[in-house]
Amino acid sequence: MRVLVIGGTGFLGSHLVPKLLARGHEVSVMTRRETELSAIQAKGAIGIIGDLLNPRAILETLPAHDAAVSIAMPLEFGRMSNKQFRLVTERTTIFASSALAVGKKLECPLLLSLGTSYRTGPGEVADETWPIARFGLTKAGEEAERLIREAADDGQSIIQMIPGQIYGAGGQFLEMYRMLKSGRFGVVGKGDNRIPRVHVEDCAEAFALAVDKLPTGESFIVADDTPCTTREFTEFMAECANMSRPRTIPKLLARLIIGKLLVETMELDCVVSNEKAKKALGWELKFPSYREGLVAAIRAIESKAL
Repeated sequence: MRVLVIGGTGFLGSHLVPKLLARGHEVSVMTRRETELSAIQAKGAIGIIGDLLNPRAILETLPAHDAAVSIAMPLEFGRMSNKQFRLVTERTTIFASSALAVGKKLECPLLLSLGTSYRTGPGEVADETWPIARFGLTKAGEEAERLIREAADDGQSIIQMIPGQIYGAGGQFLEMYRMLKSGRFGVVGKGDNRIPRVHVEDCAEAFALAVDKLPTGESFIVADDTPCTTREFTEFMAECANMSRPRTIPKLLARLIIGKLLVETMELDCVVSNEKAKKALGWELKFPSYREGLVAAIRAIESKAL
């Protein structure tokens, strides 16, 4: 198939594009920067200049494709003012609206990415039938989610991928690693909340399988097999990096340093099921738990640093 990947130069995209090419698909990668075209072509993909913030220009020149994947994520993580948060919300909504317009223009199935954000109580496990519960910085996606839901109800061919926190040798995890090594990273409060996580390699494989099968109208949670608390994840991360146990940061102090919205986001507590993705897509995890995944991620980061 001819597959368009929007966000193909990012953290997840840099792992997804090679998987699609290896399957024999012809892959186009949309980028805003002409300087990235040569690197895209060197990988065997086709570079297309386009910006989701200017969808009209994209739609006028976009060639035919059999499927489209939108993994461009404008969400930012860090302390931000109310004005900055409104801007992120606006950009997130435009990104979703533009991606939907691309899928409609091409008249092809569209894969969209929405992060896991559920509230589960003791003994509860969320699956794809649960409603998304947005709080903290994830509230920036509320309007985007509504647009996607309405488009699906109107008959547009959409596959919704719902990954947990993606980690590996890049992205936000790389920044976490650098903060850990500099002694600036710690666990907020008790750290007993559980956050769904998935290694970037496993996440990219799930997306590639969804492209292969194109199960339109379906949604899939993409997370590993092993729920773990924030403290468990962070302390094992420090162990893998040969660092001492991370310090505990009181919630009140954390709110002063990184802001209320980010603290609320970091306090997500939910357990999810990945059974649907396994059964429907034939997805097999290379890293079924954070322990195998963190060892691989830290090794990859440190080998690049040498």
